[in-house]
Amino acid sequence: MTVRRLLLLLFLPISLMAQTGNRDTYLTFRDTLEVQVNKSRLFVQHEMAAGQTLYGLARFYGLELDEMLYYNRQFNDLIPGIGDTVLIPIPKKAILPYWYPGYKRWKGAPLIYHVRKGETLYQISRRHFGIPLDSLLHYNQLKETAIAPGTPLFVGWLGTKGIADSIRVFSGHPLWEESYRLRTQYLRMRKNAKEAEEQGFGSRIGSDVTGEDLVVLHQSAGINDVIAMKNPLNNRIVFARVIGRIPAGTYPPGTVVVASDAVVRLLAVKDQRFFVRVKYLE
Repeated sequence: MTVRRLLLLLFLPISLMAQTGNRDTYLTFRDTLEVQVNKSRLFVQHEMAAGQTLYGLARFYGLELDEMLYYNRQFNDLIPGIGDTVLIPIPKKAILPYWYPGYKRWKGAPLIYHVRKGETLYQISRRHFGIPLDSLLHYNQLKETAIAPGTPLFVGWLGTKGIADSIRVFSGHPLWEESYRLRTQYLRMRKNAKEAEEQGFGSRIGSDVTGEDLVVLHQSAGINDVIAMKNPLNNRIVFARVIGRIPAGTYPPGTVVVASDAVVRLLAVKDQRFFVRVKYLE
């Protein structure tokens, strides 16, 4: 490691494997987060500090609690203690570039990535983080692209105000990717079909029947067609596949869709019966 690179890393307020944030805020400019890559998905490690809760942590990073617990199953029945690590999925758009518009040091906490065996700087810059190779070289004081495994790289900043919903194409839960795939299918089919809308109440099918599938019962949409459901309380939209009709006399009047538990969780619905807006293709 060169002297210039060592000085750069010393300049960053690295506090890896320590508490992240404090009792009043979940992330400060004095923190440094380690960012990891797993199957093209980005994660940061958050070390719990005194006064922090999983619910508050999820809200800070733009997640629903169940989405965050999907990657942290150890906390399903256990409250994390001070210093415990929570894995947080983040979108690439959440990473602020080295010198972002309106740059202020206190607005961001530095992100550090450790090079894995077999990785190249080009792969890290382009595939993992979507940043120019020249920038990666410059801000890490590197003069050549050869890099040793385990080398820490400064890859950008994470905003100290958290992650806004607006920059999440889909949230951290993998089922959002399935919803996004179904959305693509819906938009493709809509070009040659008439779109209908309705609103009313939704109910749950139950996970014992559907598992983790994004599926619904609906009276009018075609079997195996895709429909869109919107929770007007938070504007979340989930796409799911129709697997059958709503049984007569089984659900209260006004029920327009019966959804799997997976759909209900993505809509962030807490009640057994909820208001929903639906779009489908005739």
